[in-house]
Amino acid sequence: MRPPGHAKSPAYPTNGSVSPVAEPVCLPAFLREVFPGAQVVETHISWVFLTEEHAYKVKKPVSLGFLDFLTLARRRHFCAEEVRLNRRLAPDTYLGTKEIKRSGRTIEVAVWMHRLPADRMLDRLVAEGRADDALMEKIGRVIADFHAVAGHGRAINHYGSRAVIARNWRENFAQTRRFPSDVLRPDVRDAVSAYVARFLREHGRHFAARARAGRIRDCHGDLQAQHVCCTEPIRVYDCIEFNHRFRYGDTASEIAFLMMDLDALGRPDLAMDFLNAYLDASGDYAGVPLLDFYRAYRAWVRGKVLGLQGPAQRQRAHDYFALAAGYVASRRAPRLIVMSGLMGSGKTTLARRLSHADGVVVRTDAVRRQVAGVPWHRRSEAGFGEGLYTSEMTARTYARCLEAARDLLTSGWSVILDGVFGRRAEREAVRALTREVGVPIRIIWCDAPEEVLRDRIRRRTADAEDLSEGRDDLLDLQKARYEPPVGEPAVLRVTP
Repeated sequence: MRPPGHAKSPAYPTNGSVSPVAEPVCLPAFLREVFPGAQVVETHISWVFLTEEHAYKVKKPVSLGFLDFLTLARRRHFCAEEVRLNRRLAPDTYLGTKEIKRSGRTIEVAVWMHRLPADRMLDRLVAEGRADDALMEKIGRVIADFHAVAGHGRAINHYGSRAVIARNWRENFAQTRRFPSDVLRPDVRDAVSAYVARFLREHGRHFAARARAGRIRDCHGDLQAQHVCCTEPIRVYDCIEFNHRFRYGDTASEIAFLMMDLDALGRPDLAMDFLNAYLDASGDYAGVPLLDFYRAYRAWVRGKVLGLQGPAQRQRAHDYFALAAGYVASRRAPRLIVMSGLMGSGKTTLARRLSHADGVVVRTDAVRRQVAGVPWHRRSEAGFGEGLYTSEMTARTYARCLEAARDLLTSGWSVILDGVFGRRAEREAVRALTREVGVPIRIIWCDAPEEVLRDRIRRRTADAEDLSEGRDDLLDLQKARYEPPVGEPAVLRVTP
């Protein structure tokens, strides 16, 4: 929908000194009177007034090319859009809009929010060492659930096309062309530019396939760690409301944004925890081959934004451009690891730890739900060999796992298959795959005493967010069918 009030009003200084209304006022000073005692945070496009309980965000009457807030009608429209769109991921945070009046006449509109606790923002938790794999798994599932219901369709698909993506890159290269070499080194510019041209030329089919698969969505658009508030429930706020081109796109690009941000914060392990949790819930393994491309894009955009802010941000901008170059220069030596063992033997915990070296975990418990069309958070009460665990469903699950592994390995990503893999024939099928694609294999046999297995199963059953369907009454049946990989090649036995 085209926002109302598109006719331009007089230009407004970015320092916010004069308001474009018939009766001029010093708007920042007036707003401080409206919100007495509030802490003021100013950006290039807004003022935010923070009280003890609430936040009020007022958009500056500016036009910056990618946004136009010059008229009151447009600011009112985009305030309403900000509330509507952010209620998708923070429904109880965005309370509505507030009309700001002077002499009985509205002169501004504010977004009205509950104030979120600063000490629970993800970037702060990461910096203070308080973020862990369990938190990242929760965030991954929140974003997967959001993407599953986000808007999509032909008009939105356009923004995930190769033509639009190429345009976005050209724009970014043009806007950083004059950056000095201490911000953007010429060799970095040349390397990223060559990579992007080559990737767009050679992987056009990926972009078309993503649209066909329904993976181009009305996303958040600015999924940085500072926009994730780790309360209960998790709230993700401050999405892009002012430009469809920045919000519509491939869900893989959105995932890449937060992964890149966590990489930049020095925690690539948390980035992989987030990715693997997202994949468990979404099943979108096809998006993984695009992650380096999109992480480079997100890092380049962050470098550009910081580089345009002047000398004080030069080093940070330089670091983001270097990060982008690292993604495009990535040369992995993919391998396949297969976890094998009874329920409760520690396979998943070890698989997650191993994944921190850039391995994608393909988990049979998650894939089984994906194959059956069952949400990740719904548990089954079926017995052994029933429901999700019939022999036919198990065969389909393992076939899908091998298909995902093949695609990931051939795109250069290491894979960890996390499941029981309790039959010799299942393990031999994996060995055949590695011979086909030419990668090394390691089978990790997780073993533990029975009392340890039963204790772990009981504790997992009490955890509502654990994907495992393992139950104490099923362990004996699984033990009877398990064929230990004794004497098989490339097997490492561990007791985690």
